[in-house]
Amino acid sequence: MRYKEFNRNSVLEKCIPLFWATGFRACAISDIVEETGVNRFSLYEEFDNKEGILYAALELYKERYAQANFDVLKKEGTPHEILFQFFNSFLNGKQQDGCFIMHVGTELADNDSKVQTFLKTYMDEIEQLFVQLLEKDSETKADSAFYARNLIGLFCTSVSFCLIHPTEKRERHIKNGIQVILNKKLNHA
Repeated sequence: MRYKEFNRNSVLEKCIPLFWATGFRACAISDIVEETGVNRFSLYEEFDNKEGILYAALELYKERYAQANFDVLKKEGTPHEILFQFFNSFLNGKQQDGCFIMHVGTELADNDSKVQTFLKTYMDEIEQLFVQLLEKDSETKADSAFYARNLIGLFCTSVSFCLIHPTEKRERHIKNGIQVILNKKLNHA
């Protein structure tokens, strides 16, 4: 029996920024071999194929990075403050600015059902966390699901569109977006 000569998570930690920077389609297995120092045979033995590496990288990112950002939504404070911290956590994070899962979803969700399902589950989880946060506040409780759906749209634009702007402009966009969503007169019935 041959023992694995590499740490699975270390490989994935190197693949996340690689996929993020080059895009999944543009990244060749030879790029992964070069970046990780693990030979092609060992990578295929562990992950089956390049897609297997991506799916494992998505899981690791969610577990290590996105989950810490999700925990922000469970803090005490006003919905405005907590939501701003949450959005900002993706734009001032330990990895690249933005969200790796959203980045991959933008590239692949139309053609890859597994990425599409992963992205939908991820967005549903965020929406549910928004609902739970908003249900704690008497001002937003009754319409928490409505607000949460709108906040999902703001999240999508914030982790992608906002990346082209400097920090001050990003923060203003996020604060204004939260303000508009949570303070609009409800005419959605």
